[in-house]
Amino acid sequence: MVKAIVLYNTRTGSTEKVAKKIAEGLDAEYRSNKNIPDLKEYDLVVTGSWVIMGMLSFAGKRYLRKLRRKNIAGKKIALFFTSGSPDDINPFTKDSDNPRTTKQIMFESMENILSKNKDVTILQNRFYCKGIVKMTKKGKVQANPDHPIEEDLAQAKAFGEQLKKQL
Repeated sequence: MVKAIVLYNTRTGSTEKVAKKIAEGLDAEYRSNKNIPDLKEYDLVVTGSWVIMGMLSFAGKRYLRKLRRKNIAGKKIALFFTSGSPDDINPFTKDSDNPRTTKQIMFESMENILSKNKDVTILQNRFYCKGIVKMTKKGKVQANPDHPIEEDLAQAKAFGEQLKKQL
């Protein structure tokens, strides 16, 4: 039997809600980036973070680098993230020769950080949950009380169940 753990980095608590549902679908434990255990006993590490301005947050990058330094060699890794914006073409890339969506940028950034350890397998199964936070008039970020909605959480749980079946 595969032993899995869901790890996450959160700002408003929304990513934690999604992580909890993924863990529920996997029948696995979940922990924040502040409490990463020794990963020797785990076969699968599901890891998630949040987006700011269409990019992986500084805190998310720091968390993934910390995770990379843990014992992840030989592990399978699945990725997820939460975002306050829809998966549109990222405004920073729209005028470039290679316009990309926030989703493409996020998963690529996460994969690049984690794959510096060449001994990991990053699964193509990935989960993205949009509409988690909202900007206030004064530019502050706050949790959107309407998100994640029940449908988002059900999809997160289904993602965990899918990973469990696959592995």
